[in-house]
Amino acid sequence: MFKSLRWKLQVFYSTLLATIIICSGSIFYYQVWRSTFAEVDSRLEASALYLDVTLRSFPPPIQQGVEAPPMLPPPLRPDGTAPPPPRPRRSKEQFLEELKLPQDFSFPGEGNPDDQPYFLVMTSKDKLLKKEFMPLDYPEAQSLAEQFNHQPTLIMLKNNLREVRMIGPSGSKIIVGKSLRHETIQLRNIAIQFIAIGLVFLVLGVGVSFAIAFRMVRPITQMSATAELLSEKDLSKRLDLNHVDSELAGLAEVLNRLFSRLDASFSRQRQFTADASHELRTPLTVIRSASELALSKPRSPEEYQETIEVSLKAAERMTNLVNGLLALARLDSSNADFHLQQINLSDLVGESVSLLGAIASEKQISLVSDLHSVKIFGNPESLSRMIDNLITNAIHYNKHCGKVFITLKSHDDKAVLEIKDTGVGISEEHLPFIFERFYRVDKARSRVSGGSGLGLAICKGVIEKHNGTITAQSILGEGTTFQIQLPIWKDSI
Repeated sequence: MFKSLRWKLQVFYSTLLATIIICSGSIFYYQVWRSTFAEVDSRLEASALYLDVTLRSFPPPIQQGVEAPPMLPPPLRPDGTAPPPPRPRRSKEQFLEELKLPQDFSFPGEGNPDDQPYFLVMTSKDKLLKKEFMPLDYPEAQSLAEQFNHQPTLIMLKNNLREVRMIGPSGSKIIVGKSLRHETIQLRNIAIQFIAIGLVFLVLGVGVSFAIAFRMVRPITQMSATAELLSEKDLSKRLDLNHVDSELAGLAEVLNRLFSRLDASFSRQRQFTADASHELRTPLTVIRSASELALSKPRSPEEYQETIEVSLKAAERMTNLVNGLLALARLDSSNADFHLQQINLSDLVGESVSLLGAIASEKQISLVSDLHSVKIFGNPESLSRMIDNLITNAIHYNKHCGKVFITLKSHDDKAVLEIKDTGVGISEEHLPFIFERFYRVDKARSRVSGGSGLGLAICKGVIEKHNGTITAQSILGEGTTFQIQLPIWKDSI
C-alpha cells in the first residue's frame, strides 16, 4: 500500500490538510482565549478603579473603618440668633452601603452565584470594611496581604479565581475577583466545537484528496490497462491523448511511439518468419520434386546426375539463405561477439576489388577504384562481407560492358565509401524498402541469380553496428549509387 502513488498523494494531502486545520484552529482558539480573559481582566480593573473612586469620596475616618466624629453646633449669628441645624452626618454603615460594584460592569454567566464577581475592601490595618459574594473556598486571610500596589495588579489564585488587587485611599486595600468557571466551560465548549468542525473538514478533505489522487493517477491506470491489452496478436491499442493531462502527455506520446515501434517490430517479425519459411520451402520443394521424379522410374546415369546437380544447387541456395539468417541474428544480438580493431578501410576495399575482378571480367564489367587511405575502428570480417555484397550486386545488376566506380575518401571525420554502377537502376518507389529483409525489386531475376533478399539488410546491419549510415540513390536506367559513412578512428585524424 505504501508503494502506491495514489496512497502517497492521499497521505500527503490529508497530512497537509490536518496540519492546516490544527494550526488555524489553534491560532483561532488562542485568539478567543486571549480576548476572553482580556475582557475579564479589563472589567475587573475597571471595577477596582470604580471602588477606589467611591472610597475616596468617603471621609477619611470612614476609610479607616471608624465613625466620623460628631459635628459641633455652628456658631451663633452676629444678631445672636442660632443658625439652622446642619444636616445629620451619615453613619459608617450608610457610607459603606454605597460601596458596591457598578451595575453596568456585568459579566457573562452571573446568573450562577458561583460566577458572581466579588470584592473585598480592607483598611490599611487589614480591618474589613466590606465584602460581597466572596467564594466559600477563598484562600486564608494571610494571603490577602500579598501583591498590593497603587496600580491594579492582576493575579491568579489556585482555585481558578482571577483577581485585581490595588491600594486605595488612606492605604486601604481593594480586591475585586471572579471565578473563571464559566469562561473555562465556555472555552472548553468552543474547543470541542473546533475539534468537531475540524474533524468534519478533515473527513471531507480526505474524501476530496482521495478523489484528486484518483483523478491524478487515473491516466496512469489507463496507460497500464492499455499496455495490458497489448498482445502479440493485437498491438493496435493506443492511449487517447485528448483525455491525458498535459503533465502526462509527454509520457503518453512516448508510450504510443513505443507501442507503434512494437507493432512495427512484431509485424516485421511475422513478415520475416513468413518470408523465411517461403524462401526455405522453395529449395526444399525443388529437392523433393527432383528426388521424387528420379525415383518414379529407372533413370539413366546422366539423368541421375542431372537430378543430383539440381538438388545441389537448391541445397547451396538454402545454405546461403541460412547463412544470411544467421548473420542477421548475430547482428541483432547485443551479446554477440563483435570484435573491433583498428583497420585501414582502403585495404579491405582493395582486397574485395581484386577478388571480384575475375567475376567482373567474365561479365565484361570494368571495376574503377579510387581509394585513399582511411583508418577506422571496425570488424574486418563483417566489413569485407558487406563490401563484397555491394560490389557483387553492382556487377550482377549492371549493363553489358558497364562500369562500377568504387571511391573511398575522408570527409568531416567520416570515411565515405561510394559504390556506383551504370546498371539498370532502381525505381523511386522501391528505394525506401531495399534495405528490408527479403525485399526484392525484381523477384524473378533475384531468384535466378541466386539472391535471397537478405544482402542489403545484412549490409545495413553491419553499418549500423559500426555506428555508420548507408544510403542509396538511383535513376532508373542509369544506375545506382550506394554511399557508406563510417566514423574515422580518432587517433588517425
